[in-house]
Amino acid sequence: MNSNAAILLIGALIVTVLVVGCTTPLPQTVPVTPLPTTAMPMITPKEPTLTGTWTLASILAQGRGTSMVPLATITTTFSDTGLVSGSAGCNNYVATYQVSGDRIAVGKPAVAKNECSSPIGVSDQETIYLSNLKAAERFTIDNDRLTFYDLTGTILLIYDRAESQESSLPITGIPWILELYRMESGANMPANLDTEVTALFGTDGTLSGSAGCNAYNDSYTPGGATTISIGDPIVVTERYCGGYGVMEQEEAYLALLPSVAFYEVTSDGILYLRDESFTPLIRYTS
Repeated sequence: MNSNAAILLIGALIVTVLVVGCTTPLPQTVPVTPLPTTAMPMITPKEPTLTGTWTLASILAQGRGTSMVPLATITTTFSDTGLVSGSAGCNNYVATYQVSGDRIAVGKPAVAKNECSSPIGVSDQETIYLSNLKAAERFTIDNDRLTFYDLTGTILLIYDRAESQESSLPITGIPWILELYRMESGANMPANLDTEVTALFGTDGTLSGSAGCNAYNDSYTPGGATTISIGDPIVVTERYCGGYGVMEQEEAYLALLPSVAFYEVTSDGILYLRDESFTPLIRYTS
């Protein structure tokens, strides 16, 4: 090997050593563990509900507001069983209702027949109120204010939500008049036209009325939804009425009451009392 080749070889070795010694090793990649994520719970705003008790704040006739009659509070309670009931200022009422979205349909109200001459204007106001309630087609609820509208969007009634209170049976306070009753044979018998058989459910759990000849008093206990039980025995006066079929009808009618397990109000304002198998026993009108 000549001297020039040796010099070149030594120089190459020196450069290689310098390059290797100055090279910085690449950092190793450390796997990153992702932080666990916690899903935020979805909070769904609670929709205002129609059920509950409302007090009438304003009533409109032909699209115009009318002055409310003082000392004649009008209330309405919407139950979750499809019944609306309350006081129309003078008389108690009950009707069926159906809701779909913001649409509402109210059936024909069954109404007590008391005559109220005081305060002045209460009967006229009651007539307008019940007519507007039946005409309601749409509703809105805004900050505990309920508004009913007719088909054209005209405001009919405006309510404010009342404080929570124990609601009574929707059929209370209305004198119901017998139309049909079920005989032991299973046939439905129309009420004797020479008599008037009535039933009045009180808010205090009492049931009273006329059985066609004698007055009767009893008690009832409301259950869940539309269930009801009527006490036994029944306290009855002891008159005898000689009209055709009067006493037979009275005996059959009173014997049915302890078998009642359900009540039903229809969209045309009819009240049915039914037994445990939901067979209609008694039919009333108002």
